[in-house]
Amino acid sequence: MVGKVKKLYSIFDSRKENPRSSIPKPQSKHSSKPLLLAGTEDRVVIYFTSIRGIRRTFEDCYTVKMILGSYRVKVDERDVSMHMAYRKELQNVVGEKNNHTLPQVFIKGKYIGGAELIKQLNEIGELPKLLRGVPLRPIGYICEGCGDVRFVPCSNCDGSRKFFDEDEGQVRRCLICNENGLIRCTLCST
Repeated sequence: MVGKVKKLYSIFDSRKENPRSSIPKPQSKHSSKPLLLAGTEDRVVIYFTSIRGIRRTFEDCYTVKMILGSYRVKVDERDVSMHMAYRKELQNVVGEKNNHTLPQVFIKGKYIGGAELIKQLNEIGELPKLLRGVPLRPIGYICEGCGDVRFVPCSNCDGSRKFFDEDEGQVRRCLICNENGLIRCTLCST
């Protein structure tokens, strides 16, 4: 094991040896501040893109999704190409100046890294250890609301981003949906 994989291994392995000690968090190369994603201590979060504009990025995102899917853990998939708020959220956590490529993975609220690191952790058998305690998806489960896309067209404006305000007698911008006329699926989004 070399580099960041060895560092992550030692961080998560140190919990077994001394559970009372404060557990160091994975850190960015550019900052001494630990990268944590608040409110996600019980799940896996992956920031990715579904746009195929850059082949390598799309393939890395797909590969990481398949690796995590093979462990049947529930994954909170945040597609930055479908929802600008996810892009801003990721930039707030990792820093706007840091040039992180997609995908970016957080496990139990802790920043893990990108595609290469997830592949390495999977190959050496450390990824299942990091995923212990994360809730599992039922075998063959596909969301009936969105077909596992995580977004559905807005029910207020039908995805047009505009609706007719009968009280005012004019067309208004829909405030419920995102920039693409979509809302998070209420059945599978956490």
